[in-house]
Amino acid sequence: MCSSFPRQIHGGFEVDLLYFFLGVFIVQLMKIKILFGITGVCFSYFVIILRSSLNLTLEDEHFDPCDQNQVVVQVDSQQANDDCSFMMARLSACIERHQRRSYGIMDKILEQVREYGEAIDVPGKVIDHNLVFDALGPGAMEDLHDVAKSTMAAGFEKEFSHAYSNCRRQWLEMCILRLLKLREDRVIDPQTMPSMDYIISRWIIASDVALRILFPSERQICSRVFSGLHSAADACFGQICSEATIQLLKFAEAFVAISLPTCRMFQTFRVFLALNQLIPDFQTLFSDGPSMFLVNEAVTTRNKLREAITGSYMDMKNLIFRSKEAKLVLPSGGVHLITYNVMTYILFSRQSQRKLQQASLEYPMDAGTQSNNILLLQLLERKLRTNSKKYKDPALGYFFMVNNRSYIENKVKEWELGTFLGDHWGQNNTAKVKQNLELYYRSSWNKLLDYLNLDYYGESPAPEVAAEPMKNKLLLFNIHFMETCVAQSTWSVFDEQLREEIRTSIKNMLLPAYGNFIGTMRKVLGMNAYEYIKYRMFDIEARIDGLFYGSIMNQ
Repeated sequence: MCSSFPRQIHGGFEVDLLYFFLGVFIVQLMKIKILFGITGVCFSYFVIILRSSLNLTLEDEHFDPCDQNQVVVQVDSQQANDDCSFMMARLSACIERHQRRSYGIMDKILEQVREYGEAIDVPGKVIDHNLVFDALGPGAMEDLHDVAKSTMAAGFEKEFSHAYSNCRRQWLEMCILRLLKLREDRVIDPQTMPSMDYIISRWIIASDVALRILFPSERQICSRVFSGLHSAADACFGQICSEATIQLLKFAEAFVAISLPTCRMFQTFRVFLALNQLIPDFQTLFSDGPSMFLVNEAVTTRNKLREAITGSYMDMKNLIFRSKEAKLVLPSGGVHLITYNVMTYILFSRQSQRKLQQASLEYPMDAGTQSNNILLLQLLERKLRTNSKKYKDPALGYFFMVNNRSYIENKVKEWELGTFLGDHWGQNNTAKVKQNLELYYRSSWNKLLDYLNLDYYGESPAPEVAAEPMKNKLLLFNIHFMETCVAQSTWSVFDEQLREEIRTSIKNMLLPAYGNFIGTMRKVLGMNAYEYIKYRMFDIEARIDGLFYGSIMNQ
C-alpha cells in the first residue's frame, strides 16, 4: 500500500499521513519513558530517509516523457508571453511617441493653408508637399521601421499594422476636420450647414490638402515604415486613407441629392470642378493595391455631379414656366426673380465654359451653347410679356418690360456676354427697350400732355372763350398729375442711371408744355390765374425727382 501511494498521489497526501503516524508513535514512546522518545525519533528519521529513496526509485521506474514535454511547453509558453508583452509595450511606446510628433505637425499644415487659401497649386506659389514626412524626421521613421521589423519578425504583423493604421487614421481624420473647421462630433452634411458657399470653400481646401499633401505623405511614410514589405505597405495605406476619402466624396455626392435651383447649381459646379481637377491625384495615389476602389468612387461621384449639372438646363426651363415664383406679379414693376435667375444662369454657363477651357476639360452641359442660352432668353421674354399683361395699368406693364429688358442689357455689358450671345441679339434687345419706353410714356405721361394742349385756342385765345376751359383743364391736370406721381412713386427702377434717364425724359416732355400752359393762363386770367395754379415749375420738377424709389427696398 505504501508503495502504491506515490504512484496514485504524487508528492502529496501520503507524506502527511506518514508524518502523522510517526508523530503519534514518538508521543506514545515518550509516555512510557522519556528515553524511548529519543529511540522513536531516530527510528522515525530512518523511516523518512527510506521513504525518500523509495520515492526516487519509483519515479524513475514510472517516468513519462509527456510530463517532460509539458514542462518544456509551459516554460516556452511563459517565455513567449514575456516576449509578446515586451513587443506590445515597445510598440505602444513607439506609437505614442509618433502620435505626439504628428499632432504637432497639424498646426504647421493649417498655417500653410491659411497662407495659400483655396489655391493650393497656384503658379508662383510652391507648397511643401513633403511637409508631413519631413516634419516627422528620419529618426521617427527609423524608430517605426525598427519596431515594425521586430514585431513582424516575432509574428505580430497584424497587431503592428492595426495599431499603426489606427494611429495614422485618427490623425488624418482630425486634420481634415480641422481643415473643414468642424467638430469631431459633427456629421459632414452640406444640407445642414449654415453657409453653403463657406463650407464648399472649406471642402475644396480640405480636399486639395488631403490629395496633394496628406495622402502622399502617408504613402511615403508607409513605404518607409514597411520597407521591403510592399503588400503590407499598400494594405496599411488603404486602411489609413479610405475612410477619410470616402467622407470627402460623400460630401461631394450629397449635392446630387439636393434640388437644383440656380444657386445650388452653381455650388454643385464648384464641387464638380474641384473634384474633376483632383481625379489625376486619385489615380496616382490609389493606382494599385486594396485602395484602387477609391479611384472608381471618385470618378463615379464626379460623373453624378456632371449629370446633375446637365439636368439643370431642364430645371431652369421649369423654373421659368412652372414655378410659383414665375407667376408672381411685382407691384413695383421691378426686375422679376426669373430674370435674375436666367441671367445668373447664363453668366454661370459662360464662366463655366471658360474655366473648363482653361483646364482643357469638356463642358458638361448641352445648355452652355450660344443657341441654348438665346433660347432661354426667348423663353424668358415670352414669360415676361405674359406677366406684363397681368397689370391693370398698361403703363406699369410697359414699365415692367423696360426694367427687365434693361437689366438684361446691363448684365450683358457688365459681364461681357455680348460676343457670347451675339451682336444681333444685343441690337434687337436695345430696340425693344426703346419701344417699351415709348409705350410707357404714351400710356402715362402723354395723357397729361393732352390736358396742357393749347392748339384748340390758337396763339392768342380770347379770355371770354378760353378762361373756363383752361380752368377745367388745369384742374384735371392737377388731379391726374397727383394720381400719377402717387402711383409711380411706388414703382422702382433697378439702376440709378436708367432712373435718371426716365425722369429726365419726363421733365423734357412735361415741363415745357406746363410752362407754356400756365404762361398762357396768366395772359388770359391775369393775377386771378394764381388761384388755379397749384404747382409751380419747381414743384413739378421736385415731384418727378421723387419717382421710382418706392419699392426698391423690397426687391
